[in-house]
Amino acid sequence: MKEKVTIYTLAEELNMTPAMVSRALNPNGKVSVENRQRVLQTAEKYNFVPNRHASRLSMRSIRIGVLIHIKFKITGEKMLKGIEAAYDNLKDYKIVYDVTVVSRDTKNAWECTSELNKYVDYDGVLISGFSSEKCIPMLNDFAKKNPNIVQFQDINNDIEYLFASRHDETLASNMAAEFLSICLRYKSTKNVLLFTGRQESFVHRNSGKAFLKAAAVYGLNVLECVDMQDSSQVLYECLPQIFEKYGNNIDGIYITSGVSAELCKYIERNGLNLSLVTFDVYDELSEYIEKGIISATISQNISMQAQKAFEMFARYVIDGEKVEKTVSTRVQLVMKSNLYLYRKK
Repeated sequence: MKEKVTIYTLAEELNMTPAMVSRALNPNGKVSVENRQRVLQTAEKYNFVPNRHASRLSMRSIRIGVLIHIKFKITGEKMLKGIEAAYDNLKDYKIVYDVTVVSRDTKNAWECTSELNKYVDYDGVLISGFSSEKCIPMLNDFAKKNPNIVQFQDINNDIEYLFASRHDETLASNMAAEFLSICLRYKSTKNVLLFTGRQESFVHRNSGKAFLKAAAVYGLNVLECVDMQDSSQVLYECLPQIFEKYGNNIDGIYITSGVSAELCKYIERNGLNLSLVTFDVYDELSEYIEKGIISATISQNISMQAQKAFEMFARYVIDGEKVEKTVSTRVQLVMKSNLYLYRKK
């Protein structure tokens, strides 16, 4: 097989730098007529067709900022894994990126003005964890200076942004309702509880509405909708009151937040027999799936949401590719039988 001809092959034969060859192949590149003619003749000799990766060699670097506001370390790790995968896929482009991770334990999202503003001169910024209503003035003020805001995973629908990469929360809620209806098919009662993450979050608010609508379709009776605020402490404190109120009348539960370990512990500790659908996949929850405490959990693939946000924004800057307002990653139902496929994601 013949060795593949690349831009480096031409550069070596012509005794030029790859950047000069790239400029010559670019109609808008600044290079002398003589050098452009030499490059084009050599490219024609080898039937070489330049690709977009190579053409980036003669252009300036693309700078992408990433600002993440999180509470749980594992969430941040999954996001960074996606960012790194995207960068690796785009390694032939001239891209530099900077990541700032702010813990919710040290700073509120709406107080991250300085962290956000350091990206004002970047080509754009990817953000996650700024869904609070209090973040709207800060984000819209930034958008006036740099409109290229890309959201992923945790979305604020009331700000100016370029596009968002997130899971399809409506589909996730429909899947949870249908699965619970199957679990409870032969029960005389189909009473379920709905626990949601922070209702100020667009995603959790939408998830709750979608589940209530789907529950009516599948004949589920929703006893109560509880905002546990994505907080282990709030969940821990409200559980005794909830179960004292409804006793053995609870047949199933769906929780839209990944913060559900305290619920699993309570169910196991009290020997409760009910169908539980949780959200996300991580080691602590996996143990409860294996024990049968969790009937199923929903994988939203946080890493892929971050990866899509990074890759699509880079291509938007490089090629001017049009982007849809919302890009949804696939949600999947995970049970004991297929858990091994998701534990490392």
